[in-house]
Amino acid sequence: MQGCTASRAASPDVNDAGTVAYRKLFTAQVIESEHAVVQRHPITGELVLLVGHFAKRLVGLNAAESSQLLAQLQSHITTLENTVRWRWTQGDVAIWDNRATQHYAINDYGDQHRVVRRVTVVGEAAVGWDGSASVQLAGN
Repeated sequence: MQGCTASRAASPDVNDAGTVAYRKLFTAQVIESEHAVVQRHPITGELVLLVGHFAKRLVGLNAAESSQLLAQLQSHITTLENTVRWRWTQGDVAIWDNRATQHYAINDYGDQHRVVRRVTVVGEAAVGWDGSASVQLAGN
């Protein structure tokens, strides 16, 4: 199974001061690792695809092949039957496990108040389907 190199760098897409400050903090340190695309969830043992928009390339493939395969995997992940569309009601709290899901916030709440709190829990390094450990390339 192919491995991929991922990076947590991103660029601002909104010019308001809060978003710019968040993005500056988010991109202050580039963290790069190499890990298996197919991972075993540390709690459930289920096999999950770990790609998403942070994945830069697949190890062992040229740029074109890597880009094409990552696009195909991302297309599978975001196919309608593999997604959840949350219909918000007052008092809802949403929690997702980034080890097995991708999150994409849609700005469809107009002028209604929305509070977002992101919490990242430090845990064990990702483990590939075959037991292979991730390799840290940059950052900590």
